[in-house]
Amino acid sequence: MTNETLTRSDADHRIRRTANVAAWLCAIVAAGSLIMTVVSLGLAADLTRVGMVEGGRDLLAAFFTTSADLGGVTRLGGAAPYQVASAVGGALTFVAYLGATRVCQRVARTGEVFSLDVVRALRRTSVFLVLAAFVPGILHLVGRAISGAVASQLMVEAAFIPTGTVIVDTGALAIGALLFAICRMFEYGCILQKQDDELL
Repeated sequence: MTNETLTRSDADHRIRRTANVAAWLCAIVAAGSLIMTVVSLGLAADLTRVGMVEGGRDLLAAFFTTSADLGGVTRLGGAAPYQVASAVGGALTFVAYLGATRVCQRVARTGEVFSLDVVRALRRTSVFLVLAAFVPGILHLVGRAISGAVASQLMVEAAFIPTGTVIVDTGALAIGALLFAICRMFEYGCILQKQDDELL
């Protein structure tokens, strides 16, 4: 009985310690994603402002047709639509890793891994990661199409959106899919945990 108690105690300590480290790592990624989102929105706003001031265009035209090379200064990352799409991806990644941080903090605090609340929270995180894998690429394509259409109507050059744009972020997709699969396994773990608690 003592050995079993020690083993459970050691396992609980390891789980809490690992969850604490994971919470910090997820928080760092979430902070980086938030910074990326703010920077991308700032670049989009700056490009649009430059297009309005230097190009004499209205807000919508400036947003979709201002080149990243305007005024002899090359701005990184492409035009405003590209930056907004990147910001959306950053925001989705932020929400995903913020959720993961909260799950890890909860596990570090309670030591409970196999609970339905943990499974639900991890499933939400996996959904946001899958969205972060697809949505920015789709928005890049939509932005490029609208930019070309607006530029054609105004008879100006379309804004530069990098042609080598990745449509699907395979890294985020793989992590999201793996996390979703782990959630399915954790559901079974919840059943076993409940049975174990009832026996004790």
